[in-house]
Amino acid sequence: MGRSGLSGMLGPEAASLKRSSGGGSCPYPFTSGRNAWLWPCLAAAAFMAACSPDPSDILLPAGDIRPPSILDAGQSDPGTFKILFDENVQPIIQSFAFDPAATRATPDSEGALLTVSLDPAAAAGEACSLSGEARDESGNTTRFLFSFVGYNEKPALLRINEIQTGKNSSASNLHRDYVEFTVEEGGNTGGVQVQWASSVKTMSYTFPPCEAVKNSIVVLHCAPEGLPSEVDETGPDLSLSGGVDASAAGRDFWTEAGGIPDETGLILVRLREEGQSVDGVFFVSSAKTGEVDSAKLSGFLEELTIADLWPCSSPPLWEDGFPWKSSASKPLHRNRDGEVGAGQWQVGESGTQSPGIAAPGKSAAGSKKTRKSGSKTG
Repeated sequence: MGRSGLSGMLGPEAASLKRSSGGGSCPYPFTSGRNAWLWPCLAAAAFMAACSPDPSDILLPAGDIRPPSILDAGQSDPGTFKILFDENVQPIIQSFAFDPAATRATPDSEGALLTVSLDPAAAAGEACSLSGEARDESGNTTRFLFSFVGYNEKPALLRINEIQTGKNSSASNLHRDYVEFTVEEGGNTGGVQVQWASSVKTMSYTFPPCEAVKNSIVVLHCAPEGLPSEVDETGPDLSLSGGVDASAAGRDFWTEAGGIPDETGLILVRLREEGQSVDGVFFVSSAKTGEVDSAKLSGFLEELTIADLWPCSSPPLWEDGFPWKSSASKPLHRNRDGEVGAGQWQVGESGTQSPGIAAPGKSAAGSKKTRKSGSKTG
């Protein structure tokens, strides 16, 4: 570094001081008198400036120091879990663990794909977790933990049949939020996902493993009271559960994910978590008009439209939904006739709720039910 560089580094005050300190026999004005202490500092600064490397000469350490990244992961069959990385990897075998512990996880890799064999296979809809580590060719390691439900090879196909959107505390017509389904194709409910959303919030429920036969009824209760009798009926005994709206004729499940939107909302069904939707309904307060101003609902509606499950405008309009005036005493019923979408839905008369006992695919209007014992408070 030249003279001008040193002056620039020390600043204008030092440069000015150097120029104005002439006189006397000393050629360096800071080597004597009260400024003598500055000279060692200036000399050290000049040395450091001369020895500092140019930023362009600073190089990163040679070699790969970035750990492998995960591009995709999941099951496509009950007996394996696959993880795709962005580079070739090898599993660190001793690091792998699986829950439930009865299942042994054995990893193997081919290039960037790591395949974990599960023995015995994860049960359909069973809550599982897999942890482990993988190392790339340079020794960089990635640790991972996945939580998922066991892959369902034959999921039951559920069709939304009746909806109670709010709590009715009437002593003669006591009901709480629920969605009733008919089983269109028999199978296992394990991993089947139901989502319901308002303009600002999305709730989700994943069914536990359970064999459901064709034409049977499944009821998901979304506003439980926390009673001990509110239990999931996953076995052959359909009279096991109590609570408001439980029925010995249907199979009852309970969730605390949140209630059904009272006036405007959307419900959809997926065969597997985050899978393609297979059924849905969009109900809207009759007072709402214009473009749907909720990104959440618009995204779900686009999904239903692509799957030919609910026709919508582009962009979606509130008028695309089934219009109604919300009432806690009146349920929403679905019929077999009518085109897919709003044409299949109608508002039932007050007191026509029939969770668990409606004939599959028929309007439940006019039917009555006998509730099992439960709380009588709204």
